[in-house]
Amino acid sequence: MNHLAHCFLSFGDEETLIGNFIGDFVKGHNWQQYSKGIGRGVLLHRSIDAYTDQHAMTDRSVARVRPYAQRYSGAVTDILYDHLLTMHWKSYTSQPFDEFTKQTYAMLERNQAVLPERLQTSLPKMLAGDFLRGYSTREGMYFVMDRFSRRLPAGIDMKALLDNFFEQIDLFSEDFNGFFPDLIEYARGMGRG
Repeated sequence: MNHLAHCFLSFGDEETLIGNFIGDFVKGHNWQQYSKGIGRGVLLHRSIDAYTDQHAMTDRSVARVRPYAQRYSGAVTDILYDHLLTMHWKSYTSQPFDEFTKQTYAMLERNQAVLPERLQTSLPKMLAGDFLRGYSTREGMYFVMDRFSRRLPAGIDMKALLDNFFEQIDLFSEDFNGFFPDLIEYARGMGRG
C-alpha cells in the first residue's frame, strides 16, 4: 500500500499515523528511537506491506501490471490501490474524504519535527500539493506515476501501464475490493496488539 492507505489504516490515531507514514524511511530497529506509539505505527506499516504482498487478490493485480513494470510491479500496484481506495472510499468509511485529508495533514504538520529529515524537507511541498488528493484523479495518477518512474531505470512505460490500468479498472477494482476488507481487519488486529 502507498501513502493514502497507510494513513487510512492508522484509524485516526496520531502517533500510529506518523509511524505508518514514515515506515519506509525507518530501517532496522531504528523504530525504537521513536515514542511507543510512533514505533507501533512503523511496525504496523511493515506488517501491512507484508500482508499485502502475500494476499492472493493482490497477486492478481501484480500479474496484470508485471508486463509493464517487471520487478517494480508490487510497488506500482500499491500506488494503483491508493487510487482504488479513493474510488471506493464510501465503501470503507463514512468520513468524507476532504475531512480525512484535512485531519491527516494537520497531524503530519503537527509532527513535522519528528519526521526523518528527508520527509521534513518534502512535507511542506506535499501538503501544498494536496498529495493525498492526487490519488483520486486520472491526471493525478499520471503525475504520481511520472514522479515514481523517475526513480526507476529507463524502459518502464508508465503511460502504457496507466492506460492499461484504466482500461481494466473493473478487474483491478474486483481485486482491491476482495483484498481491502481483509487488510482492514488485519490492521485493526495489529493495532490492538
